[in-house]
Amino acid sequence: MADPLPQRRTVAVVGGGVAGLLAARRRAARGDVVTILEATESLGGRVSRIEVDGLELDAGAESFATRGGSVERLLAELGLSDAVAEPSPTPAWVVGRGVAHALPASGWMGVPTDPFAPDVVAAIGRLGSLRLAMDRWLPVRVVAPDATAAGVFRRRLGRRATARLVGPVVRGIYSKPLDALPFSVLGPDVASDLVARGGLLALAAARRAAAPAGAAVLGLEGGVATLAEALGDDARRLGVAVRTGVRVTEVRAASGVWEVETGVDAAPIRVDEVVIAVPPAAAARIAPAFAPTGASTGRAVLVTLVLDAPMLDAAPRGNGVLALPGLARAKALTHATAKWPWLAARTGGRHVVRLSYDASACAGLDEGAPAEAPGSLAGAALADASALLGVPLGPPQLRDIAVVSWPDSSPLRDVDARPAPGLTLVGSAAGLSGIAAIVAADFVLSDSQERMTA
Repeated sequence: MADPLPQRRTVAVVGGGVAGLLAARRRAARGDVVTILEATESLGGRVSRIEVDGLELDAGAESFATRGGSVERLLAELGLSDAVAEPSPTPAWVVGRGVAHALPASGWMGVPTDPFAPDVVAAIGRLGSLRLAMDRWLPVRVVAPDATAAGVFRRRLGRRATARLVGPVVRGIYSKPLDALPFSVLGPDVASDLVARGGLLALAAARRAAAPAGAAVLGLEGGVATLAEALGDDARRLGVAVRTGVRVTEVRAASGVWEVETGVDAAPIRVDEVVIAVPPAAAARIAPAFAPTGASTGRAVLVTLVLDAPMLDAAPRGNGVLALPGLARAKALTHATAKWPWLAARTGGRHVVRLSYDASACAGLDEGAPAEAPGSLAGAALADASALLGVPLGPPQLRDIAVVSWPDSSPLRDVDARPAPGLTLVGSAAGLSGIAAIVAADFVLSDSQERMTA
């Protein structure tokens, strides 16, 4: 009599963004029975699409960091290497009241590698560059675990360089001002590397030298959402069941298995493993005993404008703007058709501009009102775009607008990604931020799995 086949493990993945898709794909590849439970009607999360004025555009992430090469490795696996697109080499700008300068080209987190490079001096002046250069001779102290990014950068680089170079870049990446961001969030080894290198300038030079040649970020022709769509197709090919429109309300341990309550199933779903791949605040709601604490409940808002504006043909502020406080409600702007040649080729002369906001900055604005109406979000976005791009833009130039909001993506520290047997946190629930970090973490687990089964 033949031996019975081993019973396959069952897995529920809560969340169908990139982190959830990667986790589902890897488990299905090892033979597990996997189901994705996604609350919305489509997969992708932040890496999804919107349609604006007939154009298919990224709703969230429109690029990925090249550090480590993990995303490029994944794209090769999915057959998407030929779709990789480099951004235009035009620099981003930093703009504030009485301040407008191109962001220095060479650096890390806004820290330049050469304090006296012409673009650095143009941004912060000769005195600012002299103060910046002092970092090379200041004594290096061990960074306290609770030190803020603002404290470390101001002490070593001075206030002007911190405000005009570092602050806008870091806030654009992490959606928080330097004063509210722990220095350790910038990387697991950043504090020790600062000490080992002897300062921030040397650290920036080392990080820049270790980065791949070419652009620090890349995109995909057709949009980064193509990556999520390819992951979804590959997961289905491997047998993953995808259930959209299913909102998980609770995850709990029960007699050696896990139970997942949803708003649509009469009885809980019982599985051997649950993977939580939703933002930290959502994870805390469905699994309060196991999810990370201290997660922000804030939201980021992206406003995409499609404009008929020939005055933008010359890309007056490069491929985008990082805003200093006090000039506009928006904290950043991407001139997408100036940044991505593939997109400019598809728009027929129209311009695509994306503005990034903290949700509190949009409070009280009417999202549905026309741009001409007082207190409309569309009118405020046009005013912000005018201020940041330095050109007059108003309702006559606006062809279409789209507004999406996402949970705060600031990374968390000291998250236990396996808080209980059979329960795994991935993506932002595990403290990660950005496509590159999420893909790299999945490859670490995937490579480990291959070594164990070899």
